[in-house]
Amino acid sequence: MAKNKRKCRPLRFILKAVFVLLGVVVLVLGGYIGYVSLSYYRIGDTSLQVLNNQTAKLSVADIGTKEFKITTYNVGFGAYDRDYSFFMDTSVFKDEYIHSQGNKSNTGDRARGTSKAQVLRNINGAYDTIAALGDLDFMLYQEVDTSSTKSYKVNQYEIGNKKHADYATIYGINYHSAYLMYPLHEPIGKSNSGISTYSKYHIAKAERREFEITDAFFGKFFDLDRAFTISEIPIEGSVKKLYVFNVHMSAYDKGGVIRKVQLEQLKAAIRVARDYDGDNNYVVVGGDFNHDLVLDNPLVNEEYKANIFNKQETEILEANWYNYFRLDSGKHGTRVPNIITGLEEDYTHDFYDMALSSHGPVNIATCRDASIKFIDKNNNGIVDNAMVTIDGFLVSDNIAVAEIKTIGSGPGLQKENLPESDPRHGLGFVYSDHNPVLMSFKLQA
Repeated sequence: MAKNKRKCRPLRFILKAVFVLLGVVVLVLGGYIGYVSLSYYRIGDTSLQVLNNQTAKLSVADIGTKEFKITTYNVGFGAYDRDYSFFMDTSVFKDEYIHSQGNKSNTGDRARGTSKAQVLRNINGAYDTIAALGDLDFMLYQEVDTSSTKSYKVNQYEIGNKKHADYATIYGINYHSAYLMYPLHEPIGKSNSGISTYSKYHIAKAERREFEITDAFFGKFFDLDRAFTISEIPIEGSVKKLYVFNVHMSAYDKGGVIRKVQLEQLKAAIRVARDYDGDNNYVVVGGDFNHDLVLDNPLVNEEYKANIFNKQETEILEANWYNYFRLDSGKHGTRVPNIITGLEEDYTHDFYDMALSSHGPVNIATCRDASIKFIDKNNNGIVDNAMVTIDGFLVSDNIAVAEIKTIGSGPGLQKENLPESDPRHGLGFVYSDHNPVLMSFKLQA
């Protein structure tokens, strides 16, 4: 009998140790979830401070005569050079390339920049690319970190202010979080990130407007604190004003449910700006829309749209972040196939009653799939990554767009170090998974 008792003691000890360990895990996990939940908040709508405000003002004499230049650039917190893939991006190869690639599906790897040196190299390269374009009137940036684990605490907004020292500037926080332990192999950590706007002209006031985001318990911690900013630019000698919006809409929104709500919020703000005080104001909305701006756009020629996906090996329509704007007024009110699913749906033009036009460049795509490095892995002369245009501008109908183009890589552009024989040569994506976009426009009387 005594021997049996002695035999049971080790088993009891092991079970007790297991239960204690499980209790510790539950306490730690519960404490961490509590920390993240209690740290979570949304900033809401708020006015923004204008730094380094300029005395120069737009003039009524500029209307109809001066050609303005504006850029937008998602700098990807200085991480996404050509060798970078992001853990939340997924993709699949087209059937004809599965054998040569050796696999069908892809998932990105990284959550942080490769190193502090890499982040500094990319963010400085991005700002220098824009500065090299010359005398710009306005510049918009997205995914600009100020104090984030994933970008090694580099204050990227401060670097931008030094690079654009002769411009008024505003900064709207777009993502802030407690220390996130996901993904386990490389936690995102603590984040502070935003969108920045630079203006050569005096900014009378600036605002941050909150976007709706997912209310799913875990999803809301990764969907940023989505927002857009509005800068009011007075025009001396006129009651009209120019409103410049900087936008970064949600991605990873299956079915586009959240993005539809965000679009309605954006449209409501545009209507107010356009008719503020009863004036027919000028409105430019630029940024990363996370919607394709050209695939369903009648301003883009059909030949381009028919060939847009031919020279890439991953299937963009199956990417977990892809969506598109419905921009063809001729289809409004009809039943047409959804470009992504192929299923028929009621077609509603996204800006049908807005007196707006949508402008995305078609010379080079503005965004690449980041589920894999920017690469031609099987050396067949075709870039593996899907590439689309989701960065650009919406403009009110009293603005004439003279030119819009993507800034690729080469002399005077992003620095190119690949030979001309490489299919990636000239396509950009040197410092980010996005390319900058340049638009020239005039205000019409």
